[in-house]
Amino acid sequence: MKLFIKKPKRRRYILWGLSLFFLLSAFFTASFSYYLYSEIKDRFSSRRWSVPARVFSSTVPVYRGQAISLGQLRHMLEERRYKEASKEPVLAGEFKSSGNSLVAHLRDFQFPGVFLPSQLVEFDFEQSRIAAIRSPKEEISFLEVEPLEIARLYGSERESRMLINIRQVPQHLIDAVVAIEDHRFYEHSGFDLFGILRAMLADLSAGRVVQGGSTITQQLVKNYFLDSERNLRRKFLEFSMSLILEALYKKDEIMEMYLNEIYMGQRGSVAIHGIGEASAYYLGRNVEDLTLSEAAALAGMIRGPNSYSPLVNRQAALERRNLVLKRMLALRKISLSEYDSARLEILRMAPASTSARIAPYFVDYVRTQAQELYASATLASEGLAIYTTLQPEMAAAAETAIRDGLAEIENVSGDGSGSDEFKPSRRLQAVLIALQPKTGELYALVGGRDYAESSFNRALKGRCQPGSAVEPFIYLTALDRFKLSDWLFDLPVPYELNGVSWTPRNYDGRYRGKVALREAFEQSLNAATVNLAVETGLEAIIGTLRSFGIESPPGHLASLALGSFELTPMELARAYAVLGNDGQKPFLLSLKEIVAENGDVLERRHIDFSSVTSPAKAFLITSLLEGVVERGTAKGLKRLGIDFMCAGCAGTTSELRDSWFVGYTTDLLALVWVGYDDNSPTGLTGAQSAATIWARFMNLVRPWIQPQEFDAPPGVVEEMICPDSGQLATFHCKERKLEDFLSESRPNGYCTIHNR
Repeated sequence: MKLFIKKPKRRRYILWGLSLFFLLSAFFTASFSYYLYSEIKDRFSSRRWSVPARVFSSTVPVYRGQAISLGQLRHMLEERRYKEASKEPVLAGEFKSSGNSLVAHLRDFQFPGVFLPSQLVEFDFEQSRIAAIRSPKEEISFLEVEPLEIARLYGSERESRMLINIRQVPQHLIDAVVAIEDHRFYEHSGFDLFGILRAMLADLSAGRVVQGGSTITQQLVKNYFLDSERNLRRKFLEFSMSLILEALYKKDEIMEMYLNEIYMGQRGSVAIHGIGEASAYYLGRNVEDLTLSEAAALAGMIRGPNSYSPLVNRQAALERRNLVLKRMLALRKISLSEYDSARLEILRMAPASTSARIAPYFVDYVRTQAQELYASATLASEGLAIYTTLQPEMAAAAETAIRDGLAEIENVSGDGSGSDEFKPSRRLQAVLIALQPKTGELYALVGGRDYAESSFNRALKGRCQPGSAVEPFIYLTALDRFKLSDWLFDLPVPYELNGVSWTPRNYDGRYRGKVALREAFEQSLNAATVNLAVETGLEAIIGTLRSFGIESPPGHLASLALGSFELTPMELARAYAVLGNDGQKPFLLSLKEIVAENGDVLERRHIDFSSVTSPAKAFLITSLLEGVVERGTAKGLKRLGIDFMCAGCAGTTSELRDSWFVGYTTDLLALVWVGYDDNSPTGLTGAQSAATIWARFMNLVRPWIQPQEFDAPPGVVEEMICPDSGQLATFHCKERKLEDFLSESRPNGYCTIHNR
């Protein structure tokens, strides 16, 4: 009787225990599932990937009649990683040249804030000039070539990723990935038991691991959420999260995540992630432009990016591509003819680009500005697009001009250029700044001869003496009292400065006595210039310099008149830009726009000016600077190929420590400085060093500029004068010449020398 009573109690306890166990198991399972659900939902509903900010140059204009050769255009396309087509038709990202024609299929450029459509364009050339541009539909007079990506602002993980939308992806790429990685992807629910069994059999048969059983969904979970440690816990999490991910998202959404996440190899210290980035890096194509063969090659790399990279092992990459194509044929994703054609296609890589090495000083300047606006974490993860004013062809020309120009200067011997001053323990440095004076846009900025050797940006931070390069601002101030036809005293007049007697001396040691103002300027006569500065007044000249953006002019006459004070090259370039912009001081632009990933403009810098002198006065100084190039200290530029209208000024400091040349056309201003970092003498004048580098640069960028005559603005009149008297010429004058005057200060009398 006792046994009969105990059995029901024992069963009841067991049932209670089992019920409690199942309840607790259900509770923990539900809680765990909800935790995984929340983790996945939160992660994918917020920002999914860290995408570094990309820094772009400006677009490059190409137009009919432009002085650019077929070879130069070809080089531009190769810089942007276009490939030469091996067959017809020419696909997006390819070009083909024949005779005097070049056909390019421009790929579309679609980044936040900028869209350039894909189009097939043919260029015809005559005598190194574009004679015609046409598309299959129409004649084209002007088009823009896509900008260069010049930098990325990485975070600590240094992952590079170009996000794509599933709608961009061609079907043959999806088919290739599915065929080689998970051919039942669109059938299973995140976990493929048949795939696991098949992989186990293949591994047992081969005696080693030859196949993986993970689905695409499991690979995504493993790469995105989990660490690389192999244990039962991780496999359980991978299995659970795969099921939840499949329940939350559609197959195409999962495929898009996968294609953006997968690791696709290394570019130096940078990890390449995603098909979009891999397509651009390895093949120079947008994803939507991939051929079947190229899609198969990229799909084949997923299993082992560094083993099957065509840059590392071309043969292995080809064999892997062919295996993918064979799988696609077996799964009836492609026809036999498509298989044969793709298998025979040559796998051609995009040419290596030097864009990442172009303009490092400029990139540092833009990075500093961006970091003042946004936290480093934002720049490294939010996918911002940063558009700049850099003109990549001009930037490359600036670096070439400095490299080759300094090498030539250092190799010169026995010609009075000061070559005996060069010592192995030090190297000449140079700065080149190029900008559009009408807008203030910086086209090129080189802060030294070798960024790898020294990243110190001398253009922005170097303090140098301007020497005679400051003279235009002294003469401009003097226009309130003097005319270009007036006479100056070119004599070694002693001045007492701070109790010490000081006498200005001309560079050539000669003094002309009485000299025309124009000639004193064109020949850079120190004595005449100092005498002019004394009569003009120290305070007035200091006011001019400050209004032109030179922030720290000196407080005594000797330093002011001879430029023996310090400024940065950027300050001097900005001051000269006023002369090239009708008296308007431009705000110098390097960063134009910062655009969010969704296309919202976060920051926009506008062209801005402030008036600091009249257009008439600015034109008169430009007229004097034209004379410097035509007849004065810079007339040697003609021998260096400068055959177009330009204005310029060479500058040299005392003891030949700093050498300058600043010159401008109607659409480009360029400044060059040459010197040593330790401020020791170079033995070089501005005409011997800086001017030669300036000429090299201007000849290299000739296709991108269209110099015109400097037009006289209202307020300037032209009069025929007698060079001997500086007065209005008569029929009795032996010589006559045209001279420019301010309308309010034209000569008011006729020549008194020849009109007796």
